[in-house]
Amino acid sequence: MQLVVRRLAAAGSAALVTIALTACASGPEHSAVSPLAQLSVEEGLTEAPNGIDELAATEVLEQSLAAMRATGSYRVTGTTVSGNTINIAFKDGVGSTGTVGAENPVQLVATPGAVYVTGDASLAEVVGADVGTTLAGKWLLISPEAAAGFAIFSDGSTFAAAVLGADAPDGLTAVREVDGQPAVGLLFPETGGTLWVAATGEPLPLRLEEKGASAGAGVISFTDYGTEVAVTPPAEDAVVDLTKIPVPTAPATQAP
Repeated sequence: MQLVVRRLAAAGSAALVTIALTACASGPEHSAVSPLAQLSVEEGLTEAPNGIDELAATEVLEQSLAAMRATGSYRVTGTTVSGNTINIAFKDGVGSTGTVGAENPVQLVATPGAVYVTGDASLAEVVGADVGTTLAGKWLLISPEAAAGFAIFSDGSTFAAAVLGADAPDGLTAVREVDGQPAVGLLFPETGGTLWVAATGEPLPLRLEEKGASAGAGVISFTDYGTEVAVTPPAEDAVVDLTKIPVPTAPATQAP
């Protein structure tokens, strides 16, 4: 069973935790505003109506994360520069549900006490060919040891802190239009990323752009604040407990 745990933990790190690299990976220092910031500029609006452009960048980040937590729920969608996609709805204190991954997305339901994943045949291949038939059409209950690689998805505040709060911003952009509304960009020197925060109303995160972002990759959006999210664990008869998967044994050899 330890082999299965190690394989799944590696899969979790490779397919899921890499989503957090949008804000956690190291990179060259910021030389300019993120590329997508140039796509749309709010003409005639030079100040943020909610006043965040008058604050220090670190304070804007703190207020943004606090405003995010206060909504109770949100959805994060997009694709990283490396090709990992995410479409996860979070509910603070309850968990999350959605899909993450690259060529073969993994569907998950995560709560503070349990993480369930399911996917196509490739998931069984990662865990081990010997359990492929066991996992067919089932959800896998991740063991506490392997679940460490998935912990970032167990709570909305945990995900936000890991992805948006892992680095300290060192500056702000001018007010620009992002996704149809005025926003101010927080510049992260370690990653070269830009976090766009609403310049009207509550300073909610709107979009995170990686260094090198283009129209099709490197953009993570935050939407659906305060909407209802149903985090429903799979039915008991559809779950395979990783800790109960039998360990294959080598056939005994006969003495000559």
